[in-house]
Amino acid sequence: MIEAVKAQELLAKKIDSCRKRGFLPVELIGLVEKIYTRQLEARDMAQVPAAATQKIVDPLQHSQGAPLLERANFPFDKVQSLELFNEFLELAKSVNPALGEAATAITAAIADKSLDLDLAMQAHLNGDEGFFSTWTAATPSAPRILPMLVQAAMTPSLERAAIALEARTDLSKSWEHGHCPLCGSLPIMSDLREKEGFRYNICGFCHAEYHAPRLQCPFCLEKDMTKLEYYESDEEPGVRINACKTCNMYIKLTDFRNLDRRTLPLVDDLESLSLDVAAREKKYKRPTLSAWGF
Repeated sequence: MIEAVKAQELLAKKIDSCRKRGFLPVELIGLVEKIYTRQLEARDMAQVPAAATQKIVDPLQHSQGAPLLERANFPFDKVQSLELFNEFLELAKSVNPALGEAATAITAAIADKSLDLDLAMQAHLNGDEGFFSTWTAATPSAPRILPMLVQAAMTPSLERAAIALEARTDLSKSWEHGHCPLCGSLPIMSDLREKEGFRYNICGFCHAEYHAPRLQCPFCLEKDMTKLEYYESDEEPGVRINACKTCNMYIKLTDFRNLDRRTLPLVDDLESLSLDVAAREKKYKRPTLSAWGF
C-alpha cells in the first residue's frame, strides 16, 4: 500500500487530470480530493491494535485460499470512523444541491434515530448492499451517498488494519485465488510493476496490494489465453481493460513502467472512466464499485 506522504504528493496532479477529463462533475471531484486528503491524514492515526493479535486462519487454510480474516470481522477504529463520517457528511452538504439535499436527509435520520451508524458500518463490513438499498428512497437525489460516506469514513482504519495484517503473511508471493488474501474481497484494480511486469491486484475493501498471476482472470481464475482479452485506448495511455470471456467480467490494469507516471490506484480508477464505458459497450461487467462507492 502506498505511503500516505507519497500518495498526497501524487493526488493533486491526478485530481487535476480527472477534472480535465470531464467524466465526473467538477464539484464531485473536489469532494473526492478533500475526502482522500483527509483519509491519508487519518490513516496513521487510526487505532486498530486488534489487527496485530486477532486470531487468523492457520497457514494450511490460508495456502488453500482462505483469507487471513473475513471482512465481516475486520477490526476498525469506530471512534475515528464516526468522526470522519460526520466530517464528510458536512462536506457533502456544500457540494451541490443534490448531495446537499441527501446529506440533510441523512442528518435528520441520525437525529431521529431511524439511521443507526453502528448498523451501517457493520453493513459495510458484511458487504450488505441490501441494507444500503433501503436508504435509496430516503436520498433520491443522491442514492449512493450513504454507502459512499460510510465507506469513506471507515477506509483509513481498514487500511491501517490491512497494513498490520500484511505483516502476518507474505503478499509478495503469488496469490492464485480470486479474492484478497487478507479479507476475501474482490480486487478493484491491477497494476504491473518492476521490469518483469509482476502483477499486483488492489483489494476493493481493505486496499491491500497483493502479487497475483499475470495471465489469469482475477475473478474466475480462467487461464486459457483464448478466453482472455485486453483493450487499450490512445486516450488512456498506461491503462487497459483486461476482460474474461468465461465469466464476462473485466478489471482495469495500469502499466506505467515506461511512462513518467506513478500509480495511485483509487484515483487512477476515476481518471480512466472512459475505459469502463468501452468495456460496458462490449457487454463486459465490473463486479466492484469504485473506492468512492459509485
